[in-house]
Amino acid sequence: MERKKKIIPQENQTVSSTWLLSYADMMTLIACFFILMMAFANYDPIGFTKKTIELSKHFNKDKYKSSETKLRILHEEIAKHPELEKKFKVSIKNDQLYIKVSGSTLFKRDEYELSESARIKIDALIDLIKTKNADYKIITEGHTDNRKPSASGPFKSNWGISSARASSIIQRFEYFGFDPLHLVPIGMSDTQPLLPNENDSGEPLPANQNINNRVIIKVIENLDESRKVKMGLGIYFQK
Repeated sequence: MERKKKIIPQENQTVSSTWLLSYADMMTLIACFFILMMAFANYDPIGFTKKTIELSKHFNKDKYKSSETKLRILHEEIAKHPELEKKFKVSIKNDQLYIKVSGSTLFKRDEYELSESARIKIDALIDLIKTKNADYKIITEGHTDNRKPSASGPFKSNWGISSARASSIIQRFEYFGFDPLHLVPIGMSDTQPLLPNENDSGEPLPANQNINNRVIIKVIENLDESRKVKMGLGIYFQK
């Protein structure tokens, strides 16, 4: 006897296949998610940085001013200041303001405390920086030549004296109200000479030693959390 085929009502067939639509929608959303992840992937750091800067300009419009522009204004004011123009060499590198001062301008041989005339110059510099932005991050580097400190002095090595000199300047910034968390003194000893301290015969070169004996003050814009712009997917950039 021939079996009769069971006929499924058309209505039931439609209901049982609706899950395919939900599944297809879910797969489409997952595909879109991964496409977005690939789009935001940072394969080109330089290009990505340029795009974020342009986005920052768009969101901030007329309020936008790059940190380099602000530092250039400060650079010009320091270069024109009557107390600073001849003794302080100023330049901008990588969005940081570099202020180089001869060690003999600020400190006597084997000493780490600012003289009265040196303190006047440093205070004038700090006043200029503070009027622009008291939230700048300040890094001071003390550099020495290769001459050893005097045996009767408070320090037995150039590491100690270079660190103490950097700290003396940082203390003036703190005195003028800069946040101590934004202040960093670093002693470099004689590890980064600009010129050879001695000739090929091992004889000292006093002129070069005086150049190597210096202090560098770095002024860096401090970027806090409030200045981050969220782009989505947990990605942030700083303007």
